[in-house]
Amino acid sequence: MKKIMIGGSMTFAQQMKDTKKKLENMGYEVFVPLDTEHIIEDPDKKTNVQFMKELGVGRGDADLVAKSDAFVILNYPKHGIEGYVGPGAYRDLSVAWWLKKKIFFLFPYDENQNNQKYEMLGFELIILDGDIKKVKKYLSQYENNALWEHKNCGQAG
Repeated sequence: MKKIMIGGSMTFAQQMKDTKKKLENMGYEVFVPLDTEHIIEDPDKKTNVQFMKELGVGRGDADLVAKSDAFVILNYPKHGIEGYVGPGAYRDLSVAWWLKKKIFFLFPYDENQNNQKYEMLGFELIILDGDIKKVKKYLSQYENNALWEHKNCGQAG
């Protein structure tokens, strides 16, 4: 069974939980950041550094990326930025890239966010254009055709 890690801004913790369920219903084993349930219950926990350290956020989330076959970032708009990618998601994105995981973005990213255009191009992202069901199509394509190279589905290059 393929394993998928979900990441993104913890502002979208509930969406991560909802997406986890959708992907599980599609037959995947799915991980979410360690603090997801805690933040859904108490959104103030996302700024509690001591709590995050005790929970193991950061290194623990990177370990989940390492256990996964693919990494999906739920990059909803935030702070007026379409396709927002925050620092935690960017950290996990780097881990996924380094470990040669398939990397999906739910939406196209904002090329001007923190002037990361060329860094993002280097990650060879697969853009889902808001449709999480496309994950299955692309993972099946790679598996069935023994293709394990990145394909871009929707991101202008």
